[in-house]
Amino acid sequence: MTSPDVHAEWGLPGLRALRGFPVLVVVDVLSFSTAVDVATGTGARVLPMRWKDAAAPPGAVLAGPRSRTEWSLSPSSLRTLTPDVLLGLPSPNGATLCAEAAGTGAEVFAGCLRNAATVARAAQRLGGPIGVVAAGERRDDELRPAIEDLLGAGAVIAALSGSRSPEAEVAEATFRAVGPRVGALLADSCSGRELAEWGFAHDVALAAEVNASDTAPVLRDGVLEAS
Repeated sequence: MTSPDVHAEWGLPGLRALRGFPVLVVVDVLSFSTAVDVATGTGARVLPMRWKDAAAPPGAVLAGPRSRTEWSLSPSSLRTLTPDVLLGLPSPNGATLCAEAAGTGAEVFAGCLRNAATVARAAQRLGGPIGVVAAGERRDDELRPAIEDLLGAGAVIAALSGSRSPEAEVAEATFRAVGPRVGALLADSCSGRELAEWGFAHDVALAAEVNASDTAPVLRDGVLEAS
């Protein structure tokens, strides 16, 4: 049986299952991939840092705790970045996956709802097969699938051509079935409600802007930059 052109997996176990794929797309909608999209859209570069990392290396500015006014994992806070900035961005999910993927030899993109079509086009140009990894929520070394990442993965897959694995087919079908209700579902998801309780409902709305961005962040020498 011929292997499908597009595959979908979850979290670190899924990323490791896709080892050997020439192209990987990491999807962490709330909020790493959306933050990377906004940051690289300003011309800045992003160093993905595993959550346990304590300090950014020389030359990088370390993002702080989620904040409205300081550069942080809040995507809205990164709109003021300038092209000269290398931002160290810690995240237990998306950044950890990107840091892991850096050693696979694959071309690695950070995908989200905002840049799904642009990332899909950039990935498709490189050939395949293409692996799309939904980050989910990882806490205490346990993975909780998250609907925002399922929808983000589905949005990327919907813009790709070629045959799909069953997992990729389901992710795409879910995104297409939701249609214009993406924003409402994100706001009412576990992650969306949590961010709203913390005062960051505006970040959820920003993340739900499907295909609002023409940036395709790609990992080069361990750093994400606009391709």
